[in-house]
Amino acid sequence: MTEDGVTPKAVGLFVGCGGLDAGFAAAGFDVVLACDHWDPAAETYRANFPETRFMNRDVRELSEADVIDELAETGHTPDDIDVVIGGPPCQGFSRLNNEQIELDEMEKDGRNTLFEEFLRVVDYLQPDLVLMENVRDLINRETSDGRLVKDLIVEEFNEHGYACEYAVLEAQNYGVPQKRKRIFFLGTNRNVPIRFPTQSHDEPNWATAGEALDGVTDDLPNMRYPNTREKTLEKIRHVPPGGYYRDLPDRLKTKKYTCECEDTDECPHEPEIVKRYGTYLRRLDPDEPSLTVSNNPFIHPEEDRYITPREKARLQTFPDEFEFMGTKTDVEQQIGNAVPVELARTIAERLLEYYPDISDADEREVETWTQSTITELS
Repeated sequence: MTEDGVTPKAVGLFVGCGGLDAGFAAAGFDVVLACDHWDPAAETYRANFPETRFMNRDVRELSEADVIDELAETGHTPDDIDVVIGGPPCQGFSRLNNEQIELDEMEKDGRNTLFEEFLRVVDYLQPDLVLMENVRDLINRETSDGRLVKDLIVEEFNEHGYACEYAVLEAQNYGVPQKRKRIFFLGTNRNVPIRFPTQSHDEPNWATAGEALDGVTDDLPNMRYPNTREKTLEKIRHVPPGGYYRDLPDRLKTKKYTCECEDTDECPHEPEIVKRYGTYLRRLDPDEPSLTVSNNPFIHPEEDRYITPREKARLQTFPDEFEFMGTKTDVEQQIGNAVPVELARTIAERLLEYYPDISDADEREVETWTQSTITELS
């Protein structure tokens, strides 16, 4: 709610379990309608947003009539919607091994063009502001004809009547105890400046993993401890805070034979130590923000065990009462995919500053435009 008592209305698309929506709700937006078609995430969303009308639908199948009819069930019309928010999946961008994407390859992986479906629904609602988030890797991706994908997205916003700018935000700079980069596209069809939130935290004042995990109790939802084998636990005990597989004694590292001997019992060669990278056997440093939360396990900073889904949710700044539904794998995926709630709240509070004046601003004339430099608010 604004200082003038106005409660802007939002619609969420590709909401997942609702990290972005939770942040907007915490800032004072009324998220009246939401949509996602992954059943476990839908169950989680419904459980935590009982006042929001939820469409368990594939956005690609939504017609204008569908959206207007669902909105009518909330007592609203498109004229009431101020903001559309969401994160259409583009995993195809983050898993590619090279910088170039053939245009036909983009079309083959439908996840890479879901932003067009997102903007198609925006057309039905015509909000003042549109916020779309995605993987940071997208910022470097080029099509085979040399165009940056992010610029194609900006052009698509333009085609739909929205001037648009983008920025890469680093979660640890906004009070999140986690190092996580995401790209955000902010568009408006009004003659107002586009403003991203200013950084609120810097090193050494980042929130830390140790602070986030302090006070976790077994009675909290999703406090499910992993069933870890003794062999793995022995390795875990040797990993120091902030360390990982590399810090194990050689006797505990994975080994394999690289020779061509068929009988390893008679083989005169010694097996070689297998190198591991990334998050494998990674223990969190209690005095630093966590690395990016995904469905990969982290070792607790002080205890010899992997952290629980609830603890991962804390690193994503979900409130303790936010309960995730589904199997362990489903829950881990939902948490790993989410926008950190505190980062979403910070962005939402910035957008809240537009209201109520933005509704009286002139409509913006959009010209084809490409942002010349990468904005990384770090």
